[in-house]
Amino acid sequence: MPASYAAITSIPKPLPTPKERYDALIATYASKPLRLVTLEVLGMLDAPLCAEDSPALPLVEHSVVITVDTEAWTANTDQLTELGIVIAEYKDGKEMGAEIGDYAEYVMKKMKYHHLRFVENVHLKTTSPWMRGAEGNRFGQSRFVTFAEARRILDRILNQPIVSDNPELAGLKRPVILVGHALEHDTEHMQSTGLAYDFTQHSTIVASIDTQKLVRELSAWSDPEFPGNRIGLDVLCEEVFNFAHEDPHTALNDAARTIFCAVNLALRNWMVGRRRGMAKSMQAVATDIEEYSQDNFASPWGSAVCCTRCGARDHANTLHACAAPVYCLACERFDVRDRGDETHVRSHSERFCVHVAEFMGWKRRVIDARRKINYLPDGPPEGSHPPFKWKGIWPMDSPEDVLVPEGPPTPPLGDFMRRPSDFDPVRPVREKGVKVATLQSNARERAEKEKRVRKHVVKAAAVKKDGWKVDDAWNGTAW
Repeated sequence: MPASYAAITSIPKPLPTPKERYDALIATYASKPLRLVTLEVLGMLDAPLCAEDSPALPLVEHSVVITVDTEAWTANTDQLTELGIVIAEYKDGKEMGAEIGDYAEYVMKKMKYHHLRFVENVHLKTTSPWMRGAEGNRFGQSRFVTFAEARRILDRILNQPIVSDNPELAGLKRPVILVGHALEHDTEHMQSTGLAYDFTQHSTIVASIDTQKLVRELSAWSDPEFPGNRIGLDVLCEEVFNFAHEDPHTALNDAARTIFCAVNLALRNWMVGRRRGMAKSMQAVATDIEEYSQDNFASPWGSAVCCTRCGARDHANTLHACAAPVYCLACERFDVRDRGDETHVRSHSERFCVHVAEFMGWKRRVIDARRKINYLPDGPPEGSHPPFKWKGIWPMDSPEDVLVPEGPPTPPLGDFMRRPSDFDPVRPVREKGVKVATLQSNARERAEKEKRVRKHVVKAAAVKKDGWKVDDAWNGTAW
């Protein structure tokens, strides 16, 4: 007997798969204005953007917003020196309700601020006189991590399991919304440098919010001379919102001010008519957020100090306090300024040699100029020199010298380096008066008798089969 319509409709629908839920949320946010997406993921919208029957709806309340910014050494952008991360939670905005403070001050004070400095490049200080680099951080507390540690930290942030009593969400990951200023630059930079990290590897990112695109969507600014230009972060802070962008190009400063501007851009319409009643200016709020983050938040990751002389993580080389024995082999070999005086070569290790870093940065610029068919930069820079294992030309008379291929590197003692003879058959060398016997293996003969292989037919050496020379003997080495 066929089932009735009532029986069919009473059968519960199968639960959406995790992919269907994430795809639905991605599609929803892709179809909505960035302003509304920003407000929703920060818990500042009353009604959800998803439809009531959308499989993505249960995910929204578990959203986490990650704002990132990267900074590299000014003399070599291949050397990543800092990573700034600001983390905001959907639930914090919901719990706050309408009491967000002047210019969303309370929203910003709920966020977590992480300034990560990379141990591998901690000795690389900015070469720009108008920037302080990593030393100019104004939010939270700086921590030192290796690239490997930073990758584990990012995995932990971007791959968080959902903790919920809802059985439908068991095993799912929290959806991540990535925020940045010129975000594409930072995501590409993290993949191409020593960090080598791909934000998309966990498939948890459901939306990206770039403040440059948000400004254009809201028509908040345009260059009067070149309307197609994209806004810089300093212009966004100082011209659009009238607060100082002090110590720019420090990773966490840029990340914190990026999300501060994003929140206020999204709230721009809501703030119309409310600004007159605000007790603080935006500059005062920005300064208060800096001080609050320094006093109330310390990142749990990495170490508080790192020595730029020996690399230890339990002390700093402040006022040359480090007494660990170190020696720079590169400076000993190439630096002629201190011949006979070992003070310089014993002041650091090659791992933290600025002279080598300057040389490698110049080499990268030469290669880049040649690739772009531009004029080669003069150099090498004064005082710089190659690493200890350099096999190329030195000293150099022109930038062209750095393009001459280096010879094969000399392996350090104890390391194994493959030579062609290590795996190739040893051919006996006939000497006068000495007879050389080649031992014949009977393995082939046994295999033929057991009919595991076809019988081997000896052919002339010149005969080829399928492009391969047919062997005329099966000795032990070849078999």
